[in-house]
Amino acid sequence: MNELAKQNEALRHEVEALRDAIKERRQASVPPAAGDYPLAGIKARIEQALRERSGRDVGAWEVDILDRSRFGADLAVRLTGLLKEGGAKEYIATHVPWIVEALKSPELADAVADVSQKGIYANVRLTDAWYLSSVASIIALDDRYGQNDSRSDRTQIVDYSSPNVAKVLHAGHLRSTMIGHVLGNLYEASGALVYRINHINDFGGFGFMLEGFRRFEPHFPQEMSSNERLLAIYSIRRSLERTVAAAVDLDDAAESDRAVIATYFPGVIGAHALRGAYEEFVAASDARFHRLEVGDPEEVELWLRMVEWSLADFQTFYDALDIKIDFTIGESFYLDAGNEVVDAAIRSGRAYRLTEEMVDEEVAELERAVEDGDITPEVKAKSAALLEKDLGAIVVPLPGGERLVVRRSDGRSIYSTRDVGAVKLRRDIFDATDINYVVGQEQRVHFSRLFQAAEALGLVEPGEVDFKHTYFGFYVDAATGKKLSSRDSVSSVNELLARSVEHFRAKTAESGGMTEEEIDQAAHQLAVGSVVFNDLKKDMKAAVSIAKDDLNSVITDFEKSGGAYAVYTACRARAILRKYNRPLPQAADIATFDVNDQEALLILRLLEFPEKVAKAADACDPAVLVRHLLDIAGIYNSYYASAPVLQGDKANEFRLLITKSVQTVMVNGLDLCHVECPPKI
Repeated sequence: MNELAKQNEALRHEVEALRDAIKERRQASVPPAAGDYPLAGIKARIEQALRERSGRDVGAWEVDILDRSRFGADLAVRLTGLLKEGGAKEYIATHVPWIVEALKSPELADAVADVSQKGIYANVRLTDAWYLSSVASIIALDDRYGQNDSRSDRTQIVDYSSPNVAKVLHAGHLRSTMIGHVLGNLYEASGALVYRINHINDFGGFGFMLEGFRRFEPHFPQEMSSNERLLAIYSIRRSLERTVAAAVDLDDAAESDRAVIATYFPGVIGAHALRGAYEEFVAASDARFHRLEVGDPEEVELWLRMVEWSLADFQTFYDALDIKIDFTIGESFYLDAGNEVVDAAIRSGRAYRLTEEMVDEEVAELERAVEDGDITPEVKAKSAALLEKDLGAIVVPLPGGERLVVRRSDGRSIYSTRDVGAVKLRRDIFDATDINYVVGQEQRVHFSRLFQAAEALGLVEPGEVDFKHTYFGFYVDAATGKKLSSRDSVSSVNELLARSVEHFRAKTAESGGMTEEEIDQAAHQLAVGSVVFNDLKKDMKAAVSIAKDDLNSVITDFEKSGGAYAVYTACRARAILRKYNRPLPQAADIATFDVNDQEALLILRLLEFPEKVAKAADACDPAVLVRHLLDIAGIYNSYYASAPVLQGDKANEFRLLITKSVQTVMVNGLDLCHVECPPKI
């Protein structure tokens, strides 16, 4: 067994041990059943009453939550199946009367105070007692409230962050990390067994790193850190690559490239000499990578050190956002599995080498398509160029004439080799039912082909695994609308985080009554929460604008997006409870209370929370939950201003329980969004 295979075997044992620990921990924590929540319960009872009254399955039906101040009721019921069958006129005349009578059943009397007809709707007003018991159920579940079992039959892998070793984190990695981590939270809260994987690119292009380090290390400044040396090697390679592509002498190269080449390729001046130096560097790098692939001990040892340097640098970002990902697994781990899949596919005929004869036939087909007017000459030229590029490679044919290249013509692996290996091992090790790749939109074609190839190669049966590619937009310059470069986007976001901390530190310090440590903690949590919340609230497929030259306006806009507002709401509720400073009253001991219109709507929104968690998980869209939390915050802050909870040393006990419920839902919801609520603000 070669050295790389030994490393991967040891890593597999570590991965399996951690998998078992996560699985054991999850099995010990059984979430509440979605159907046991109060809102789900009253819906089920309504459906049962309708079924008993009609003597048959009522078919499709819906319940909408109403604002009692506008409609005089809390729920609107309509049987959409029957409405569609006969139309509104017949439905109102024939069905609404018996629906109203069914909902007035004595069996619902504890929950239903009144039922009235309003057009196609049967409007239901709920009892005060039902509201009180519902609030009590929120408090009883505390930090488990909102969890549900809607995905308890799923084993979910979330593949996110995925930085490239020896490169800087760019904005795509930042967005992937935030969105992917929150999706993992939502799946887990909905009962799934979740494995979070940081799939790092620790292999592609590494021949240049191995060769470059040995060549250039003597020239690096002594104060340069290990990871900075890796970034420098990448920069050296790109400078030489650009200059050779421009076919110019060193004197005519870009100024920044000229300085780099003069330092690391001294004496290489003419265009011909530069090309020769580049080709020799590429050949030596390819030879290094080949030795790494076959597990040469010397190459593997240096490669491992380089990977550790990058991971240590990445960790500062994860620490800043308090992100902990279960598994960090390089694509190198999947190399052998990928090669085994490709070899088996060649033997079975599921994959084949793209020969010159095949290329000629496909080019002829393209030419006929141009003659028939089916495609343009430009499309034909582009397709033909891709065919020439893939000549000699191993390809997997896909539906619609597409193909996935899974091995280079020289027999070397490529990232798609490792990606099909990853699908195989993720099924073998984790028995995943769902695999969600949270990666930027530029990878859409690749993942579409990968998912098709997984079935074409027989790695999964059709429909056996729910593959998803959750993609997102770029960070763009607010002034120009252009995508920020990797370096610009990282520096802008890092500076944005730092400046946000300063902004919230100043605001928090103004309030007084807090220690320096408490102010620092609150500022950091509000800053991170504001940035994360802004990202989650938006359509994830849309771009995020950053005004590089006016970060103060960006911070203000991010604060207005609601992250800080939601945190303040939770903290306000917590402050009221802290001021009360006594055990909460028991719901059963509250004899006199009235549920006003605003309280009814607020409690119903709180009761929707478990459904919104499940819906956000199913839709792979944190914005569903974010918008709901902002809705609750808006209602509660208006309610708080008009309905005091504490007056002197006296408390309105029912409002106190509502406040505790608001705190519970807001804290739990923000936690799912990876936003912490400071103990004090």
